[in-house]
Amino acid sequence: MPGRAFLEGFRVLDVTAALAGPYCTTILSDLGADVVKIEPLAGDPMRARMGDGTGLSLPFATIHRNKRSLAVDLKTGEGRALVARLAEESDVLVENFRPGALQKLGLGYDDLRPTCPDLVYCSISGFGQTGPKRHLKGLDLISQAYGGLMSVTGSIDGEIAKAGYPVSDLGSGMWGAIGILGALVRAQAGLGGGYVDVALSDTIASWSVWEVSEFVATGEVPGPLGTAHRLAAPYQGFECRDGATLVLGAVDRLWPRLLELLDLVGLDEDPGFASEYDRFRNREALAEVLGERFKTASRDEWVERLVAIGIPCGPVKTIDEIVDDEQFEARGMFVHDPERLGYATLVNTPVVSDGAPRIRARAPRLGENTVEILRDAGYDDNAIRQLIDDNVIGATAPTEAPA
Repeated sequence: MPGRAFLEGFRVLDVTAALAGPYCTTILSDLGADVVKIEPLAGDPMRARMGDGTGLSLPFATIHRNKRSLAVDLKTGEGRALVARLAEESDVLVENFRPGALQKLGLGYDDLRPTCPDLVYCSISGFGQTGPKRHLKGLDLISQAYGGLMSVTGSIDGEIAKAGYPVSDLGSGMWGAIGILGALVRAQAGLGGGYVDVALSDTIASWSVWEVSEFVATGEVPGPLGTAHRLAAPYQGFECRDGATLVLGAVDRLWPRLLELLDLVGLDEDPGFASEYDRFRNREALAEVLGERFKTASRDEWVERLVAIGIPCGPVKTIDEIVDDEQFEARGMFVHDPERLGYATLVNTPVVSDGAPRIRARAPRLGENTVEILRDAGYDDNAIRQLIDDNVIGATAPTEAPA
């Protein structure tokens, strides 16, 4: 029996754009929260990404599923008052504009706290709300560079590279959700709401655990290692006969088994590879020896053989392979339901539980839920009609709009 959704009964105001903020509220929506997306009358710019003319582009649909849309002009006093009123009936507000932007509109945390003492307010920005860099623009690329990730990403003899996924955006969305969930526990205990300040640059810096450890221990500045590990070997990728790549690692106690499988039994007598630390210090020479052996069979053949003797390994899969992968299908990671969701495939939130319903509904059209949201907030039909006529709000469901 499915359990009650973790965040059923919680309302989240989503005053976000781009990726980090919307991803944060998507996580909350997949956990069962009612997320109201506040959009300008022209709509979130993500609606037009990839040249889509429907207003429901795939990038928008991916990170705004389950949500409801309220179109409002925050440049008007009436629009700002409307959002402030909705905040009074909400548990969480998430925004990811430059520091100070919502304060200028009278919608900052300190502005809302007197009338919303239990509100959890989360701000996601490039460099956070404090520090000398707080007013600088923050992007995924900039954060990966500033937080040190790009300096250790790439091949040993090639150019540095950014991570292929927008990890500072997605990671900051996750940290935001984690902070919000913690603050909600406190608020539910009757201790009041709180302010959650998340920075893209902090997210990247927080993941530098091995690299900082290496620098502090050795005094040497870490650089790119390709697929190699910073503390162990072999722990990296190897190209196989068919041109595909596999990765393997954590083989310390299984080292003799690996040598036997690769027909390299004599290598265990080489003092340069005697211990895990020796293999780590001589990882380049070791990779060259192992690499020649892996080129004698295909990726899938090697993976099957390695798995059979308990060696941790896996194939380097391409995106087209992962969307149809049997393991991810069993985990529900990719939802294929175009009739219900509008698109053939959407990426799910990776929390499997009876309390996490995950993807439930398609993304909303611009202003699709404006009228119902305002009615729920106590606005009568005459007031709603006046707001529409004054271009304070937008409602793209005319059959629901008051006459």
